[in-house]
Amino acid sequence: MKLNISLKHFVLELLLSVGIAFLLSLFAKEFTFWFSSILILLLVWHHYNEFSLLQIINPNRPLEKVKKVSGIEHISQTAAYYQARSRREKIKTLRLLSKLNRNIQYLPDAIIICEHNGDISWCNNVAQDMFAFFWDKKSTKSIFNVIFYPEFKHYFRQPNRNRPLVLLTHNQRYIELNLNSYDSESYLIIARDVTSFIRLLHTRQTFLANMNHELRTPLTVLQGYLEILEGELDNPTLQKKAIEAMKEQSQRMNNLLQQLSILAKIEGSNNTEHQAIDLSQLILTIRKNTDILHDSQQQIEFNIEPDIFVIGDEGQLQSAVSNLIYNAVHHAGNDATIKISLEKTAQGIRFCVEDNGVGIETQHLAHLTERFYRVDESRSHKTGGSGLGLAIVKHALEQHHSYLEIQSEVGKGSQFAFVIKDEFITESLK
Repeated sequence: MKLNISLKHFVLELLLSVGIAFLLSLFAKEFTFWFSSILILLLVWHHYNEFSLLQIINPNRPLEKVKKVSGIEHISQTAAYYQARSRREKIKTLRLLSKLNRNIQYLPDAIIICEHNGDISWCNNVAQDMFAFFWDKKSTKSIFNVIFYPEFKHYFRQPNRNRPLVLLTHNQRYIELNLNSYDSESYLIIARDVTSFIRLLHTRQTFLANMNHELRTPLTVLQGYLEILEGELDNPTLQKKAIEAMKEQSQRMNNLLQQLSILAKIEGSNNTEHQAIDLSQLILTIRKNTDILHDSQQQIEFNIEPDIFVIGDEGQLQSAVSNLIYNAVHHAGNDATIKISLEKTAQGIRFCVEDNGVGIETQHLAHLTERFYRVDESRSHKTGGSGLGLAIVKHALEQHHSYLEIQSEVGKGSQFAFVIKDEFITESLK
């Protein structure tokens, strides 16, 4: 419809121009002169109307730009308008791409674009840090020299990749790799470090397996004695033995649940609950219980510097200190000498439990703070340990920005210590 109206206007203007040119040619000049002049006037008139219309459509156009007339504006203002708009959109897109290219360097995932033969076309800094290589546009580097594992080469050459590939690297990190087509000539590789996630799953599985093991033993004992008592109601000796065994196993389960509750509470706490506490007095309070628990053949020496005040959670620090002391009492040996000290050092407040007992083999030291880890299953059953004590210590110290230092040698004893930094020390209770 619009095309028909425009065509009618064009024909009418053309007929009108022919008519006016013919009439004027009767008086002066020839027809071609007048017809050309009228067409030029019509062109100028249309050009002016087009310019006025664009000014209405785009009123914010700067005046200084109006004065600068480009070559195409002499032909068509509309063409010039759309050309300028296209230029602005291209500039905006280029700026967006430039900003995206800068920001993509800060993405947590590694991104690599490589050709089908494996040559790297582009990668971000995270990829270079993750796979420990340097990439330069001027030099050619193959993806197979960067990710050199046979599993990746097989995954790269597969026609169908329905699932991502998880690699265990030489530095014991788990890397998840997704490979997709970027265009007809290259691939896009996205890699992310999933070590913490996989370790969390492993910890969860280990926790459930350990809980199953820990609860199965006492429940089996309870169930067995209950079945025996059911058929031996007139045997007082057996009844007494069964009751003692069931009390022992029920107490063991109760201790396990209490320690799990303490551990869960510590992991869910935050620093807003911290306040000034007297660490010296806290340790001296634990000393009273230690005098009752320790073997008479053991010697326990306390060297506690008085009036040491720190900012922290009293319950968590009490759990950490008491677990370290009780572990030494239970596991150091009958003739061991246990030295417990609290003193100010250049690094901060240092608490240490040292003994000259049986010691711990080197291969166990890195695992002592894991949940349910035991150096010796038979020894822990005799002492009633659940394998959660040092895990509680570890997480309690993390809440105070500290960590557990462990040194031990078989036959020479062990040393467990931690340092509370100066920033958490205060002069008095407030």
